[in-house]
Amino acid sequence: MTALEPFRNTDRGRALLAAIVVAAGAAYAASAPRCVLGGDNGEFATLFATGGIAHPPGYPAMILWLRGLRWLPAATPAQGAAFATALAGVIAVFLLQRACLAWGARAGTTALVSAVYAFSPLAWKMSCHAEVFAMNAAIAAGILWLSAPSPPLSALPRAAALGLCAGLGLANHHTIVLLAPIGLFGAIVAIRESARPVRAAALGIGAFAAGVVLPYAYLYWVARTADPTRAFLWIERRDIAGLWFHFRRGGYGTFALGSKAVARQPAANLALFARAVACDLLGLPLALVAGAIACGKGIQAGRTEAPVSRKKMAAFLLLGATFVLSGPLFVATFNVPLTGAGPRVVERFYLLPELVMALLAAVALDWVVARFRRPLPPGAVAALVVLAGGSAAAYAYPQIREYNRPTVENYIRNSLRSAPPNAIVVAGGDHRLFGFLYVQKALGLRQDVRVVNPGPLPQRWYREEMKAQTGVDFETPRGGPIGPITMANRLVATGRPLFYADWIDPKLSQVRHDSIGTLMHVLTDSDRGFGTEALEGANEALFRDFFLETSVPKDSHGWGALLMTDYARPWLELANAYGAQHRMDRAEACVARAREFTPEIVRTPAPQ
Repeated sequence: MTALEPFRNTDRGRALLAAIVVAAGAAYAASAPRCVLGGDNGEFATLFATGGIAHPPGYPAMILWLRGLRWLPAATPAQGAAFATALAGVIAVFLLQRACLAWGARAGTTALVSAVYAFSPLAWKMSCHAEVFAMNAAIAAGILWLSAPSPPLSALPRAAALGLCAGLGLANHHTIVLLAPIGLFGAIVAIRESARPVRAAALGIGAFAAGVVLPYAYLYWVARTADPTRAFLWIERRDIAGLWFHFRRGGYGTFALGSKAVARQPAANLALFARAVACDLLGLPLALVAGAIACGKGIQAGRTEAPVSRKKMAAFLLLGATFVLSGPLFVATFNVPLTGAGPRVVERFYLLPELVMALLAAVALDWVVARFRRPLPPGAVAALVVLAGGSAAAYAYPQIREYNRPTVENYIRNSLRSAPPNAIVVAGGDHRLFGFLYVQKALGLRQDVRVVNPGPLPQRWYREEMKAQTGVDFETPRGGPIGPITMANRLVATGRPLFYADWIDPKLSQVRHDSIGTLMHVLTDSDRGFGTEALEGANEALFRDFFLETSVPKDSHGWGALLMTDYARPWLELANAYGAQHRMDRAEACVARAREFTPEIVRTPAPQ
């Protein structure tokens, strides 16, 4: 009996573990935002409401999960999708507990570690809004549980369950392959321990195939039957070849995290990863060091228990290899720049290695506390677990509130308010792409406005969809995407009002325009535009009707922070115009308005 284990296999121990799961579920559900956030969240919230096909590789397991739970009562589709994701996050916490116990950790250490993991910033973030990573963690925790040296199932059903988990994991997120060292170990052990190894292997392979093929068969059915005017369908071709292209992420690069050619920064990525894991898990990775020291001292003192079997030793070595593969090795390959929203993009991929680290920390911590001669009383253990979980929650909660700001959805709604009827809006970035998608398709607002995002234009399906919506041909004679200047000229030629949310090319910044609200109205030769005072009045009236928060985002890498310059832009341009007219009082007033959104602006433009 260890210091943290006064109630092993008792109702008290089971109740403590169950309480953590319930508390995590309550926290995730209570913090599920009603609004759409940045990144891919708008896409999955839309798919929850309308169905369809997500960006490569399609994530069919996640889409089936969302569509199957669309009956959940919620105020908005974004919140309904968040509730569905929260359920996956709760399952991940429960299965992590099962995995810790199966790998030899006792209830006290399992409760402490699972509480820290459940309320860590990253696990909480990924479990309270629609994303694929909470489900990825749930499936990964299932694989870790089934691959334990003391597995929960007999050999034959274990082989089938591992195969099914691997298949569903691959149909949810490709990074599940990073668990191959321990997953293959568990499958091989199950096959060897089976009285009918050939049957066990066949069952495992069959379950794996079913786990992958059936969800992708659903995507194929959607591709063939869905109405693209109602459902969001990101797929290059609606046939088997197109599905395979989608699965292997042909439009991005199978082994590339980002689609753009960016120099890899392994040292910077590894430093960011190490800091995140240590902080998210409240220093629990140090338990590995302490566990190794305690184990070594025990061996020297001759206090070791029965010798560790070769199978168990191999299992722990492969579990460590799984962490290295899914963590440091994978992170070192990232080709996403660590500027702007880059840190928020890459941090989501830390959840998988953090899950493996939590399991390793639970076992190592158990080795450490096993050296204490007398166990703590049950009340003290429960208090320690509550303290650990509470500390994690106190550290995480401000980050969750910041992360769940309505900034992105407010911006999308404000941008649509800025656009006149039947306008065309060019807007870059995933947060704008999927934000407009959600507000227009899932909420049904301002569908008269056509939004063109340059990011997916290299994909033929998107060029065809934009041509159907705008009447503009976005292809070169060779079948590639047109350049930004050609695109602007062709969009202006439609005669519809043309607006940009951001200049997608530096050359466009010289285009004559009026900044109105969050958008820039491109002026043609026949457009006179506003005078300075009239433009200021138009912006004053528009900003009075905007959805605005009482404070600006604090996270400089968050999706919302990237949008603040769009609010400041009309006031800065007005300040420059007043400065050129030597009306410094008006220029200073406009700069003050810009500072409400970008406080770092400190200088009033000098007269020109």
